[in-house]
Amino acid sequence: MIRFWYKKFPQYPPDHSDYWRIRLIEHSLLITTSYFLILTLINLFYFEGYQYALLDGFGLLTSLGIYYRFRKTGHVKITSWAVTIMVASLIMLFVISTKGHSHSLFWATLIPPFSFFLIGRKWGTFISCVTFSVCALLVYLQTQNPQPVTFGTGSLFNVIEVCIAQILLLRYYEKTRFSAYKKLALRNIEIQKMAETDKLTGLYNREKLDVVLDKLLTIPAANTDTVHPPRSAEGKAPLSPVAHSSVIDNVTDSNTIPPLLKPSSSLQYPISVAIIDIDHFKRINDNHGHLVGDHVLYELAQLLQSQMRNDDLLARWGGEEFVVVLPNTTSADAIELTERLRRYIATQNIQGMALTISVGVAQYTIKDSAYSLLGRADKALYLAKAQGRNRVAVA
Repeated sequence: MIRFWYKKFPQYPPDHSDYWRIRLIEHSLLITTSYFLILTLINLFYFEGYQYALLDGFGLLTSLGIYYRFRKTGHVKITSWAVTIMVASLIMLFVISTKGHSHSLFWATLIPPFSFFLIGRKWGTFISCVTFSVCALLVYLQTQNPQPVTFGTGSLFNVIEVCIAQILLLRYYEKTRFSAYKKLALRNIEIQKMAETDKLTGLYNREKLDVVLDKLLTIPAANTDTVHPPRSAEGKAPLSPVAHSSVIDNVTDSNTIPPLLKPSSSLQYPISVAIIDIDHFKRINDNHGHLVGDHVLYELAQLLQSQMRNDDLLARWGGEEFVVVLPNTTSADAIELTERLRRYIATQNIQGMALTISVGVAQYTIKDSAYSLLGRADKALYLAKAQGRNRVAVA
């Protein structure tokens, strides 16, 4: 029965701005329908208050009518106003008819949640102000003709019923708010991932590379030839597959400095970078087309990534060029690692072709910025190409 009540509208998917508003409308109508049914029966058979039973019965029929119309049309704005006006009108008719006695004024506290949640701040404020003004007037009239107050069963029922309704409303509202914020947080993570990931290869893009490299190079311990044992899944480099770079994850957090690169450490560690370029990539695009060229870039990116150590960052620099940031690596070690990588790629079959790569290596010095470090590695890459390609050169 509950699942049937909450209808799914194809025109309002979970990411639509009115999705949670629709759910709140359905929840509100479920509460009002249930309450008016219960109140009709209580006033009819327990209190024998036929006037109030008639009022509650009218509310029951109105709630069902609004619900039926909403399921048929899916009109969010019209239904929101209809629910708000119905709830506010029937509650105020009840409060006025009792002259505010028997704790009936408690029912007026249900009007702001309905009006604010369904029709927004502007009109919610207006309706709430009108409601509470009427309540204040009723209390003022009571003060002009004070009478002894007695609390009966009706007062107890009014307090209990309003408290339960408030809990149901606010509990559901908190659920929708939490779900909305959760979806927003997940969406922000997706957007951040899209902003720092190359769409074709799935690697980090140049923007992410620039941010991470700038942060790494601001660490005073970066410029030295003292090397810590490389952090690899198997304790050796570079032939151990890894999904992500732990150093990059740490550096992205502005409050965290990677353990290998903390300035307070008794040891200090070097940083090197390598720029990788596919030899004669233009021929692939010219002879086989750009779609084949895209597949080549993707497959090569996966092969390169599979050879990275845990702390290495591989990013697409642009076109057919890739950059590897090598923390805790001297230029000599970087040459050894990239030479092994070059030989590995030369043995692979990518889209039915044997490819080779040229690599330029540079180690950070105290005078370097991220720009100048990459510039030196780029010059080394052009040197490798000038010397015949399929080789590693160092700046």
